[in-house]
Amino acid sequence: MFSSDTIRLGSRGSQLALWQTRWVAQALQQRHPGLRTEVVVIRTAGDRNRRDPLSQLGGKGLFVKEIEAALEHRRIDLAVHSMKDMPTELPPGLHFGAIPARAEVRDAFVGREGRRLAEATTSWRIGTGSLRRRAQLLERHAGLQWCDIRGNVDTRLRKLHAGEADGLVLAAVGLIRLGLQAEITELLPVEVMLPAVGQGALAVESRVGDDIDALLAPLHHVATAQAVTAERSFLAHLSGGCMVPIAALGQREGERLHLRGLVSSPQGDQVLRREARGPASEAEVLGRQLAEQMLADGARDILERVTRLA
Repeated sequence: MFSSDTIRLGSRGSQLALWQTRWVAQALQQRHPGLRTEVVVIRTAGDRNRRDPLSQLGGKGLFVKEIEAALEHRRIDLAVHSMKDMPTELPPGLHFGAIPARAEVRDAFVGREGRRLAEATTSWRIGTGSLRRRAQLLERHAGLQWCDIRGNVDTRLRKLHAGEADGLVLAAVGLIRLGLQAEITELLPVEVMLPAVGQGALAVESRVGDDIDALLAPLHHVATAQAVTAERSFLAHLSGGCMVPIAALGQREGERLHLRGLVSSPQGDQVLRREARGPASEAEVLGRQLAEQMLADGARDILERVTRLA
């Protein structure tokens, strides 16, 4: 049994992050009656800078480093993150104590006054700071204009309704978790908008060898963990950095895993999609194999081109 009287869960301070952390706290309490929890809010670099595009700030790790430092220094007992914010390599001594069951993976389009993406004209301004979303939309709607809208979900919606954009592309799971699903104009099929690595999944990070992992074990969902492992392996072996649009989605099919991957230029004029299937128990190998296949099929040229222009 965990030796402390109260488990301290580290979290960002946004409404969505707090929802996710409280969900983990409640799940722990349900499985371990009498357990006490405390949410510790930690401000991250990504929260402090709301002006500059995420790709220019360094991308992965912006929303986790300060929380991981608190975990390493034992100011908290575990950390709750959105999996898509996690770098492909964790600091030594930290690991995923649990990966709960995944929720909605798709992106949502929120159109001002309920307008759908199919109605878009070249005068439309689409709000997103994601190169992945921008590239996939430009592939199908080459004339769209863009505005980098950052901030929490409420802030983005407020800016949309104030006329700063004609539409937003957001992770549907965030809107659903905050009870804002009525704002969704349409869910974008994964064939149109392949999600970010880890999208829709939570990462519960803990210290390696800590006895808190025994408490976390009932929250772990093997199928989600295998899918996320394949996606993260795919991303790690591409080594694309934050300036290259990369997407992936793993889905269990019985004892096998279906993995789709995408590498694109930021302008959406070069888009490479591939998919692979293999044993779910070999998820990391499957991710590496798909990355190697795509590098051979043209992803390496896209990556090198983007790196030269960066």
